Amino acid sequence: MRVLHSPVNVAGGPGAISAGLRELGVESTLLVFNERPFERGFDVNLELRDTSRLSSVPFNLPKQLRALRWAMREFDVFHFHAGLTLAPRRITLPLLRRARKAIVFQSWGSDLRGRSASEVGYLQEAGAVIVGSYLTRRLAPRGPWPEYDVVPPAIVLSDWEPAPAEPGVVVRVAHAPSKRAVKGTEAVIAAVDALRGSGAPIELDLIEGVPNREARLRYAAADVIVDQLKIGWYGMFAIESMALSKPVVVHLDADAAAETEEAFGLELPLVRADEGNLENVLAGLLEVRETLPELGRRSREYVEQVHAHTSVAARVLEIYERVMPISS
Repeated sequence: MRVLHSPVNVAGGPGAISAGLRELGVESTLLVFNERPFERGFDVNLELRDTSRLSSVPFNLPKQLRALRWAMREFDVFHFHAGLTLAPRRITLPLLRRARKAIVFQSWGSDLRGRSASEVGYLQEAGAVIVGSYLTRRLAPRGPWPEYDVVPPAIVLSDWEPAPAEPGVVVRVAHAPSKRAVKGTEAVIAAVDALRGSGAPIELDLIEGVPNREARLRYAAADVIVDQLKIGWYGMFAIESMALSKPVVVHLDADAAAETEEAFGLELPLVRADEGNLENVLAGLLEVRETLPELGRRSREYVEQVHAHTSVAARVLEIYERVMPISS
């Protein structure tokens, strides 16, 4: 079985699955349109121009079509990420179906959550559709495509050595928003400012627009990580932080949390908060700061059991085997 992941490496997640597949003995390649910000990696880079601009099409499309022609000769499974395909979907999907290739789509959030069924009708060409959480599965539109498979995002744990820390006099809170409005960043700033104003020993490290290597050093230096306060589930930032043995504060949908704990037989080691109560939650953590390293240790254990790239890849491999055409 030969697998192609393309065409984006969202937060390093597709790359981690591909690496996990290779460790399981599967020939897996990650192709990207261009390098994502913050150095996430790839095996093949088409080096396309800005794909959001119509003026880029004459430059990009010939490269995409050549890549598609090559890939159809080389691969059995096409695993597409974030609703994108190698060439425009109206070209790519019919060709792959006629060639009896296995097609898998994996959502990374906004490409599926909150969309209408008509916006994601291309999913009916897929043999499987993967989502990263039970929350996304519940909120995603239904249509004439396969029932969603829930597979947690993957992380290569050897790239994230634990960095536990005993809190000092001042507790350092890190927050790294990709989009402030989506993550509830203003509420994070306001909560820390209010606590500082009342004399609490706390500081905020707001991590934005920096290379991945610098961001990782700042995550490792934190005592507490605040992920998002609006969406209802944790993302790759939280997973990376837990891998570093950091306590993570995040807004969780209660039903999705219960489904996850039942599915994996584990308690979520996350501190729950939202925009309205974050100040109180952080104040509570300051009062029990001596317990933060233990919470961080539990966070690392959780990631090892749920998000390790080889475990996730094994689940993805089962999906491939289910959707592979019999004649392949």
